[in-house]
Amino acid sequence: METGMARVDLHKAKDGTGIMKTGTIHVETGPVGRTLFLFAVPVIISQVLQEFYNIVDCAIVGHFAGGTALAAAGVSGLILSVLVNFFIGFSSGVSVITSRLFGEYAYAKLKTMISGVVKLVLAVGIIFTVGMLFLSGSALDWIHCPDNVRIEAGIYLKICLCGLTAQLLYNVGSAILRSLGDTRTPMLYFLGSVICNLILDLLLVVVFPLGIRGAAIATLASQWLLAAALLIRLIRLDPSYSLALRGNHLDRADVAQILKMGLPAGLQALFMSISSLLIQVFINAFGSAAVAGMTVFAKVEGALYFPAFAYGIALTGFVGQNYGAGQYDRIRKATRISILVMFAVILPLSLLLLFCSPYILKVFTADPAILQNAREAILFTFPVYVIYAVNQVYLGAVKGLGSTFYPMICTLICYSIFRVFWCWILIPLHPTMRVVYLSYDVSFLLMLIMILPVYYRMIHKLVRSVSERQ
Repeated sequence: METGMARVDLHKAKDGTGIMKTGTIHVETGPVGRTLFLFAVPVIISQVLQEFYNIVDCAIVGHFAGGTALAAAGVSGLILSVLVNFFIGFSSGVSVITSRLFGEYAYAKLKTMISGVVKLVLAVGIIFTVGMLFLSGSALDWIHCPDNVRIEAGIYLKICLCGLTAQLLYNVGSAILRSLGDTRTPMLYFLGSVICNLILDLLLVVVFPLGIRGAAIATLASQWLLAAALLIRLIRLDPSYSLALRGNHLDRADVAQILKMGLPAGLQALFMSISSLLIQVFINAFGSAAVAGMTVFAKVEGALYFPAFAYGIALTGFVGQNYGAGQYDRIRKATRISILVMFAVILPLSLLLLFCSPYILKVFTADPAILQNAREAILFTFPVYVIYAVNQVYLGAVKGLGSTFYPMICTLICYSIFRVFWCWILIPLHPTMRVVYLSYDVSFLLMLIMILPVYYRMIHKLVRSVSERQ
């Protein structure tokens, strides 16, 4: 019988301080729908804030730095997204481990895991930063960056690369907090970072016209501020599982477990980013208007992408805690509710954006060619975007159940290999951007066909294991 709300950290509940001080929540009790809603909303708001910032940042760059700077930011952003998305995916894999330990109340092990992971990713982030600074020019060459945006893209890319370590620390820190039931703190900290970023954008792009360089510096400063805030929050958690800067080193088994969960999840995101880079090569062949059009489209798409992606992330933490507590019925119920939420929210929102897109797109640019490319991309993809949202639910549930390998394989096949081969084969036959747009639509459906059997096979395996024990 499920009664009451989600219970707070028992160690703190006994001290009488409760949730207001710890911020961590056990979500394996309480009404599934309400608990999942309260758990997921801050994550979704964080992603909406991310998209709001992206839109405003894009508008500031487009209007005050010009169309070339806008295209440069878009091209450089694709390269940065390869690394950042890997960090996000890796972090979600780590959260599977920490959410299970939290659900099992294995706090001593949880403290070791949190402390060890943060130290590990700090070292990895520094290595990534140094390596990518040396390879930044080659990366722009690999994606055939248009000559007229090459210089500005290089400037933007090098400055933003200095924030890679901050990005990794933020993503791991926020993923850990989410796995502990605290989705509110990352949201509030991210809000502060967005405000800081926008103020610096206005100062360095509008007041002091530094162009694309100013936008990059604003992003870099806000990223490091956010990473520092998250690290302080982890240090101030309950002492039984808070971040310890000394001691608490990972052993080989711990590292192996992190790699087992984190690498496939990171590779899943990496494959999507690499496929975007490869497809960008095809897009670049259609000229700077097509490049800028897809950049603007990506900003509007974020209003759909980020909520769906965030919900999948939240569901992973919810499922992980309930898996650790052995509450398998709650996992199935949460997944069903999540599917209904996607149809109730993402479907009408996608149609609303579709009809309002002629007005929304003009916020970013007045260039007719860019507007035409962006509008056509919306017309082809938004009507079926709810399928992508449903995929995120099943991917999040499967990862929460402990498998990051199957989501990686499905993503590799559907969002990477299929899309690239689709464009490689069809664009020479039909040299139009519509081939690119259709590759997204078909891949959404293909992913759904592949991930559904994986989810139900894992659920049925859990049900059988419970029946056998009884």
